[in-house]
Amino acid sequence: MYMTITSFQFLVFVTTALMIYYLVPKAWQWVVLLMSSLFFYHYAASTRTILFLIISTATAYGSTIWMDRIREKKGESAKSVTALTVTALSVNIILWFIFKGYEFWAAAIKGIEHFHSTPLSGLLDVELVAALGMGYYTLQVMGYILDCSWGMIKPQKNPLKLFLFVCFFPQLTTGPISQYSQLETLYQKHNIRYENITHGAQRILWGFLKKLVLAERAGIIVSGITGNLEHYNGYYAWIAILLYPIQMYADFSGCMDIVIGVAEMFDIRLAENFRNPFFSKSSQEFWQRWHITLGAWARNYVLYPLMKSKAMIGFGKFTKKKFGKKMGKFVATSVSMFFLWMVIGIWHGGFRFIVGVSLWYWIILMMGELMSPLFGKITTKLGFKTDSFSWHLFQSSRTYVIYAIGITFFSEGVKKGLLLLRTATGVISKEISNPWIFFDGSILNLGVTWGDINLIIIAVILLIIVGVLREKYGYARNWMDKQSFIFRWSVWIVLFLLVLIYGKYGPEYHAEDFIYQRF
Repeated sequence: MYMTITSFQFLVFVTTALMIYYLVPKAWQWVVLLMSSLFFYHYAASTRTILFLIISTATAYGSTIWMDRIREKKGESAKSVTALTVTALSVNIILWFIFKGYEFWAAAIKGIEHFHSTPLSGLLDVELVAALGMGYYTLQVMGYILDCSWGMIKPQKNPLKLFLFVCFFPQLTTGPISQYSQLETLYQKHNIRYENITHGAQRILWGFLKKLVLAERAGIIVSGITGNLEHYNGYYAWIAILLYPIQMYADFSGCMDIVIGVAEMFDIRLAENFRNPFFSKSSQEFWQRWHITLGAWARNYVLYPLMKSKAMIGFGKFTKKKFGKKMGKFVATSVSMFFLWMVIGIWHGGFRFIVGVSLWYWIILMMGELMSPLFGKITTKLGFKTDSFSWHLFQSSRTYVIYAIGITFFSEGVKKGLLLLRTATGVISKEISNPWIFFDGSILNLGVTWGDINLIIIAVILLIIVGVLREKYGYARNWMDKQSFIFRWSVWIVLFLLVLIYGKYGPEYHAEDFIYQRF
């Protein structure tokens, strides 16, 4: 049995775990969470890969306890702490690189083999199975090691409690990436509360609607077009390009809603990973609202340490002297940001992610920073009302299109991404002037019905409404809680029926795994 977080088995599992969690003595609640996490891992992943979680936890536990003992001794050795930190980080990076960075070392082997025959090519035939959530828990472990190394937190003395931090089951699928200080509530005593159960269940329901009603239907259209570009070109290509961000968002944020809702039912608060990213007025703001915990991790453990390093400070002084204060600062910042974006792209595990995320957004952000004064002068001279709704709508639409172009390479690869963009702009196809596909039923050849298309439109409208409420009230439920009992329950019943009747699930339907589960 393979358990996914949108399956009926998962709901039964969570319900059972909740009952046990609140019935046992409170001092044992964290043990229930640990046992539940191991049970989930057994049915949701390859059981043998739990060894990788154990190795990561062991390196984090052993190195940080050793660091603590070194510091307790008279005459603390900073070099010893640094050596332990580097060793522990290296073990986790190497494990990740072997199993999740396959594309990188496979390309290196192929490159070597191209010029000189070696037995290395045999490694390409070895079957490698990465642990579920390896990219996410590896970053958590690395963050924990660095926080202990820098003296920001005290190491966890109980190895089983640290293991729970690594493998807490709601976030094992697709994150979020948590800092240890954010999850110390795992070990506290918790009382059952009506608000936690209802709010958690509502969040899960909302995630189900995003994934099973919206993302799965959008995915049928996108896959149908990108899988047959010779036939579906012109405006079809634009449909795929502009619809995929909605599919990605509904899929990824839907997963986040489910895992955050499950954790809330256990009275555990996980970090938010999305905050209405498509309301962003710039690409910089977009990345402050999209995959928030990955961005926070990269800033805290890559960008800030790099900018504070002696080498980068020296480089900054050199660039200011060479190019002037303003341009020198820009050059130094650009180099630091390049490393930040490369780490984010490499973490995704492939060259297409480096192109679609790292290089694309590094260029966009640096050009935006460089051209910002000029754009400001142009908007002022032309008299644009920059505080108007229409201007904000333009900014958000521009940000959406920029993301859509980058995500084309992210999803399809560089070669096929370029083909899709060339097709969309009419370089290959001459049928770009055919808008009648939106009205003559041609889209129905992709495997959807008008009912499916109407459901996509309804779901997108619901996303916008909830997004507006969230912008104004922090959480849409803060507004919902102020409404009458009848109104609230009517809304939840309607959403439940939408998922129950129109959700893509069941034994005869094989829903796609969450897109970000692969990382």
